[in-house]
Amino acid sequence: MFSMDMYVYTLIGNIFLHYHKSVGETGRDLMRPYLHEFLTTAYTFYDIVIWSATDMKWIKAKMSELGVLNHPSYRITFMLDSLAMISVNCQKYGLVNVKPLGVIWKKFDQWSDKNTIMMDDIRRNFIMNPQSGLKIRPFKNAHQNRDTDKELLRLSKYLTDISTLDDFTILNHNRWEKFRIKSKRKHPESDSKASSHSS
Repeated sequence: MFSMDMYVYTLIGNIFLHYHKSVGETGRDLMRPYLHEFLTTAYTFYDIVIWSATDMKWIKAKMSELGVLNHPSYRITFMLDSLAMISVNCQKYGLVNVKPLGVIWKKFDQWSDKNTIMMDDIRRNFIMNPQSGLKIRPFKNAHQNRDTDKELLRLSKYLTDISTLDDFTILNHNRWEKFRIKSKRKHPESDSKASSHSS
């Protein structure tokens, strides 16, 4: 799947795929708009990892319900649950469970802070690696906001634009909506990655 001369990016996501289950509503009813389009676009440049602060049984059930695990246009590299999180004591939040990216970087040397981005609607989840974290708006009240929520469309463009960079540590993800690509340089390896995904 990976080669040494190929740019490998990682998109780490959690339950931004699905929010606030209500009685009588299915996961698909509450699926964030443009979810599959977003993951399809991201998959062109990124290996996608789902990391949720729940147990693996719940994650597999919800991702299956949403059609994420068997979608024909993208693949999930792997999934992590709450067991991969650690507890830290910080002045602002007190004792909290967080998602340290070092868990992944230590095991897979093709990924680092230079090519990893974590998206989460809870900022403290990436408190161990704030440079790699992007806080997104939560998707609430799905029945009211389904027709107007464009968050994943805008994030798709951002992920596409920054995929031309060699080092994500130069980015300020807090200003992701204002990011403008300075040149339309494309990695020659991008086509190779797309080919490896399709194989």
